[in-house]
Amino acid sequence: MGRRTFVDRLQTRAGMAAVLAAVVLFSVAVYIPATRYAFVWDDLALITDNSLLARSGPADIFSRGYWAGSQENVAGPHASYYRPLVTLSFWLDLKASHANPHWFHAVNLLLYALAAAAITLVLWELLHSGVWALLGGLLFAAHSSHVESVAFVSGRTDIMLTLFIGIAASALLRSLGEQNRRWWFVVLAAFGCALLSKETAVLFPLLVALAPPLVGVRYDRRHWLLVLAALAVLAGYLLLRTAAVPVLVPLTGRVSFFGRLAAMVNGLGIYTRMFFWPFAHRAWYQAGGTSLVQAPNIVAAVLLVATAAFFALRRRFVSTLWGYAWTIAFLLPVAGFVSVGPVAAERLLLLPSAGLVMVLLAALAHVPALRAATRRLVVAALGIVIFLLGADTVLRTRVWKNNATLFTAMVREAPTAPSAFGSLGDAVSGTRPDSALALYEHALRLDPDYVHARLHAAILLSNKGDHPGAIRHLRIARELVPNSNMVLNNLALAFSAAGENDSALATIDRAIATQPGGSAVLYLNRAAVLTTAGRMAEAEADLGRALALDSTASGARTMLADLLRQQDRYDRAIVLMQGEVRYRPSAVGFKYLGDLFLSTGDSLRASENYGQALRLDSTYLPALYNQSVLTAARGDIAAARTLTERAYGLRPNNEAIRQLYLRFNQSPSPNP
Repeated sequence: MGRRTFVDRLQTRAGMAAVLAAVVLFSVAVYIPATRYAFVWDDLALITDNSLLARSGPADIFSRGYWAGSQENVAGPHASYYRPLVTLSFWLDLKASHANPHWFHAVNLLLYALAAAAITLVLWELLHSGVWALLGGLLFAAHSSHVESVAFVSGRTDIMLTLFIGIAASALLRSLGEQNRRWWFVVLAAFGCALLSKETAVLFPLLVALAPPLVGVRYDRRHWLLVLAALAVLAGYLLLRTAAVPVLVPLTGRVSFFGRLAAMVNGLGIYTRMFFWPFAHRAWYQAGGTSLVQAPNIVAAVLLVATAAFFALRRRFVSTLWGYAWTIAFLLPVAGFVSVGPVAAERLLLLPSAGLVMVLLAALAHVPALRAATRRLVVAALGIVIFLLGADTVLRTRVWKNNATLFTAMVREAPTAPSAFGSLGDAVSGTRPDSALALYEHALRLDPDYVHARLHAAILLSNKGDHPGAIRHLRIARELVPNSNMVLNNLALAFSAAGENDSALATIDRAIATQPGGSAVLYLNRAAVLTTAGRMAEAEADLGRALALDSTASGARTMLADLLRQQDRYDRAIVLMQGEVRYRPSAVGFKYLGDLFLSTGDSLRASENYGQALRLDSTYLPALYNQSVLTAARGDIAAARTLTERAYGLRPNNEAIRQLYLRFNQSPSPNP
């Protein structure tokens, strides 16, 4: 009787609120460790290294593609991505947290908890049972194929897509159940937000059109008004994105229809297997060769379609059809038919997996003659599955702690994927350049046409002084992507480092010619080449062009100020550096500004800027040394001695610092 009372209570609004709260809290508990993780993989290009994001306004975000401002080469299918709501969320996070990754991860977790709650609401509307909605919501929240979406900040696209589709679907089912058309406004608003989060939402109108028979409700003539309204929202979205991005459908490669069909079958099978056995994780699935279509994947895809047909013939299981339609509709865009590249990624299963959860729960809820004891056994089994999935999720989340942990796992899981080795090389290049170079070379043995590895191997070789080796890699990369600004830019810098200034200028001029109007980075690097060649006037003109294109271009003001300093044009150099430290305060910038003031004889303002440098970095030796000398010159010997002792403690082997330290400690009244 007590259990029945509990079930009855879950049927009330208060009970449903408790169910939603339980799903949200469970989601947070499972993923709370991820809030301590760093930015990884695409997070750097999309957020921290994005040249446009921090300087954008909300309106700007809706006028360009998802990858705009990143340093990645986004030609091809990536150029078609238009996800302004996701970019807007990154922009808001950036404003609120100043690029603190923990904040971004916390927002991901909050959005995921809300998405799990939205899917729980869909189950409630579909099954009219608090118990089954609770079990389905917990199963969705715990599913370990979702780790990539939550622990990877850039996986937010699929979380937001799932959240808004979940809201739209629950409102749609509520409108059908209550015959209340006021819910249509929620459907349309949430659908519009889903479209602005990820392109996969374009197939939602199909679910709207088929919803009545899928949930066992007769068609109402006016239902087609909702379908037309959804299509109007879709048309408005297509017009908006056409103005922002050049490509609508990311068709890539010369692949035949049957090749794409085979890829689709393979993709459907992979995702089906991934859902029912999520413990064999992969961060990367590779296409091509004999592995494109595998027998287990064909079997899984056939079973998915066959079971849908089986349940369609049994009236009591009609509610499973909604879940099947959801699953297939949202798998088709990512299953390989539209774009042939990586066959699958776990984050792409997030939205379709909600449909599979609906199928499973609807089937279990409508099994005939399910006695109370058997029902308790089913609930207990689901509880065990949820526990196992939750435990696997907690373990799997650790992979996403930082780039090194992620790409080490990727290399282990996909040893034939060159991008795995290239990405691991990127992760360790700062601390272990020789190991990174070996990883890039291994990636190139797997795929000699892998441009990313050639670019980064060239950078490491150039840093080691092997300029011919760097040029060789970059020339091959130029043959592979002749009009890539990034390749041409790096090749020009490699030529310059090798002393081939004429080749460097010709190459960077070609890069500028491929980009209408040029770019600040290209003019900045052209100025660097001209400076190396001793052509200062031309270098100054190019730095002016760089600043005209981007007044915040990193390094442009400092380089121009240095050119002006060499010509004794200190006033103009000081103005430039004052602008630089206002926009980008750094110990190096304030120290250099102090040097400029010192060159004009203004020791007071020089000392102020050295002090600013030390407030930003108390261990910055050049500022410590200069400040100690100026402090002693003003007669404050005690303060000067303190600064010198700090510098000496940091670098006792530096001869200039050692001599200054000895002067202060050998003479009671040093006179520097």
